[in-house]
Amino acid sequence: MALRSIVAIPVSGAGVDEALASAADGLLLTLADDSRPVGALRLEAAAALPRISEAGKSGMVIVNHPRTQLLRDDLDAIVGPQLKAVILPHALEPQDVRDMAVLLREFELNRGIEPGDIAVFPMIDTARGLLRAAEIAQAAPRVGGLVFGPYGYARDVGARHEQRGPRLSYARGAVVAASRAVDQRPLVVADGLELLHLAQYGFAGAILPDARGVVAANLAFTPPAPALERARSHVTAYDTARGEGAWVARSGGEIVDSHAARKARRLLE
Repeated sequence: MALRSIVAIPVSGAGVDEALASAADGLLLTLADDSRPVGALRLEAAAALPRISEAGKSGMVIVNHPRTQLLRDDLDAIVGPQLKAVILPHALEPQDVRDMAVLLREFELNRGIEPGDIAVFPMIDTARGLLRAAEIAQAAPRVGGLVFGPYGYARDVGARHEQRGPRLSYARGAVVAASRAVDQRPLVVADGLELLHLAQYGFAGAILPDARGVVAANLAFTPPAPALERARSHVTAYDTARGEGAWVARSGGEIVDSHAARKARRLLE
């Protein structure tokens, strides 16, 4: 599931057709906005997910936090084969992820979906969440990566938001490290500017406000040719070493263990 460019559809529902016609990897709907009745948002999301799937894109939904008591009904409305991932907003502790994972498994089993097929992407948008980012990333096997929400994080710590520069560099780096350490894909909420800079931080993709930034995001977050060649060399070296009974390989002066080989295979995918 490629997630270089994810177009966030506003609560009004505007922009779906443009996003479907774009080269975006995924579309992101939301149920976590109190400006409209949640029942209406659920109906619209359930209707949009099949269209997104038919367009060959990944359907994703921001659901309400488990503590709102709205999550079960959210999942009841949207869980199906067209749903590829949910974003958990305002993740503060590992239990938030576990609570969601339990409900997702229940609905997957009841609807004939392989348990674990629907990924969870917790959003880190507070200092409390950042300090427990590594634990949150490992809270459930279905976590696909962390999402850094720079606007919420900046407000939480009393900082001014920026996409480039040192102001939020620690938080960006911490989210990337927590995800990459367990072979996940860190994502970032961005306005379409400075995408190459964010890719160089180690993020795997961006959540964009509209389809205008899709082409730039796809270019920024597509691994360059030297990185792909390095990954191929690592996979070949590791497979050869394992065939000879060794547990690690040497490739271009680097040690390639099982963790490095998994990362290389994911990059090639």
